Amino acid sequence: MDCFKRLIVLSSIFLLCIVSNAQVKWYNPQAPEYSRQSLIFGKGWDEKEVNYCRLPLRAKEKVRQDVWRLSCESAGLSLRFRTDAQSIQVRYKVTGGFSMPHMPSTGVSGVDLYREDDAFCFGTYTFGDTVRYTYTVDRGSNVSKIQEYELYLPLYNGVKFLEIGVESRQHFAFVAKEQHDPIVVYGTSIAQGACASRPGMAWTNILHRQLKRPVVNLGFSGNGKLEPEVISLINEIKASVYILDCMANLNMLTTDQVAERVEKAVYQIRSCHDTPILLVDHAGYSNGNSNQNRYDTYTAPNRGQQEAYRRLKMKGVKNLYYISHEDLNYSPDAWVDYVHPSDYGMVRHAEVISKQLLKIVNGNKETL
Repeated sequence: MDCFKRLIVLSSIFLLCIVSNAQVKWYNPQAPEYSRQSLIFGKGWDEKEVNYCRLPLRAKEKVRQDVWRLSCESAGLSLRFRTDAQSIQVRYKVTGGFSMPHMPSTGVSGVDLYREDDAFCFGTYTFGDTVRYTYTVDRGSNVSKIQEYELYLPLYNGVKFLEIGVESRQHFAFVAKEQHDPIVVYGTSIAQGACASRPGMAWTNILHRQLKRPVVNLGFSGNGKLEPEVISLINEIKASVYILDCMANLNMLTTDQVAERVEKAVYQIRSCHDTPILLVDHAGYSNGNSNQNRYDTYTAPNRGQQEAYRRLKMKGVKNLYYISHEDLNYSPDAWVDYVHPSDYGMVRHAEVISKQLLKIVNGNKETL
């Protein structure tokens, strides 16, 4: 008899789980009903085929294979939606491994949810064949009212598919991408987000929240090399500012070669746009003050970029700005390893760039 009762109880629990799951309605931004809307924020190009790649599909034939592969990792991309639900679920599949030795699964493959009042929404998560996050948002002045959320996507993984689920009785609607000229960042692994503990802590995403402006993240780990093929694509984007933060990937060049490459990159952008260009130095290495080789490795490309900046200004290039290694001024504790920032370093990087961008805007009497 006891066994029979246990069986009834277990069956009831099982049925309740089925009913509970059936009450969740799932929304996929790649579904046909959304094909006429631009729903993925942080993309510089809108395409008929909705995808989570950061470069347009046609770029596959134009850029190096490594750049294309990295562009299919969703760093800087996000989804916005409006809902009155107090329980929000996210499920998705990724294209690669969950973590790296120096970067956790939550940063490489996780997602991050923020509410429109800048509240961070921590979610419980599991990593498996399908990654799942569950958020409880039952506190705040507008709880039970329709509010807007932003979901940042993985920094170092591609997204195969993604769905957001809320109870079927709750309101849910994706928010279409706003038509503002974005801040375009061309950089290295540091711009892509290594080694933030979670997507919201990548410096480009912090910058996005600080300035309330769209940011296009074109950081390519180990492959931010100021290549003309990439800059040609960047020139297709009408930006509010172009940020070139590639020195960490140019240490294989001589100082003169770096200067030449920076000059060519600036002139290539200037051939299409008068928009402000911000050059950013290598932030250095955590052991740069204790290891001579590390010190030499980051100071050489910085000298090359500084020389390029000097020559460009002498030649009358306008709307060109600079952030030096000294401006960045990382603390020794701002790195995870020798080169990649921790969350602390990411905040520092974002704050310095944000401050400079506001100076540029105020000086030009423009808006980002």
